[in-house]
Amino acid sequence: TAIFCNAIREYAQRIGKHNFFLFGEIVADDAFIQQYIGRNSRIQDSNERFPSLDAALDFPLYFLLDETIKGERNPAGLRQRYDTFRDHYADHGAAGRYFVTFVDNHDQMSRPYQRFMHNSPDPLQAVLAIGYLLTSQGVPCIYYGTEQGFDGGGGDDDYVRECMFGGQWGAFNTTGAHFFDPANTIYQKIHAIAQLRQQHAALRYGRQYFREISGNGIDFGYPLDGRCTLAWSRILDSEEVLVALNLDSQPRTDHITVDRNLSAPGQQMRNLLQPDTSMPVRDSGGRACVQVALPAHGMAILKCG
Repeated sequence: TAIFCNAIREYAQRIGKHNFFLFGEIVADDAFIQQYIGRNSRIQDSNERFPSLDAALDFPLYFLLDETIKGERNPAGLRQRYDTFRDHYADHGAAGRYFVTFVDNHDQMSRPYQRFMHNSPDPLQAVLAIGYLLTSQGVPCIYYGTEQGFDGGGGDDDYVRECMFGGQWGAFNTTGAHFFDPANTIYQKIHAIAQLRQQHAALRYGRQYFREISGNGIDFGYPLDGRCTLAWSRILDSEEVLVALNLDSQPRTDHITVDRNLSAPGQQMRNLLQPDTSMPVRDSGGRACVQVALPAHGMAILKCG
């Protein structure tokens, strides 16, 4: 594998393609994936190592994310997944470049054949799922149709390969029908989040820290239940961007911890998804925090200034 991948990369460089991105599908845990990323691939029966894959599909995240975003799993497993980066990388902020993150795809290996939105009652959950990919560590990959609310599921992978543009075959009577709609609410909201990712380098390259929350602004801790406010900061140099998701089907208001050196008490954090909305950073027993009100399955992206 290492020799094959290196040959492709050298050919691309020879013809002037210096940013050729090569990633692979490895259904395994982090320890196994490490063998294929960067210069870790050892040539069989030798001590020589070649660059193999630039990145791998993030299956460790995939096996957690569906139930977490839907509020069916305690987010503790998600936090533990990123703690693994600290075990494997000296610069855990850069670890995301080695992983292609996704919430559904065409194979659905080791899981039922169903899209993220299968049996999901609220299309905004798709926005939360893709919003998570676009604002957390990793190279986000959106499977076609997720942004249109496709919700296929069935006995084999035919049911997650619906037709988008009116082709000759498609599950659920999608044959000959055109489903790409730029006015779709899911598409529009994902588009807005993607624009913010492009505008704010911290959302692409920043270190990631999950944040403790509090209902009363005094007693803080990580969420104990799946239906919660899930929050994390992306920090790059002197910039902090706070992301908050309401994983509950009811509105929630929680106080969220921020870095008091970067987002100090007295400053205002603006919701980049609603530029006219801002909230103050305040002190709570030496902790800097911001109170964030979110509608059911709502999302906020906050930054001082």
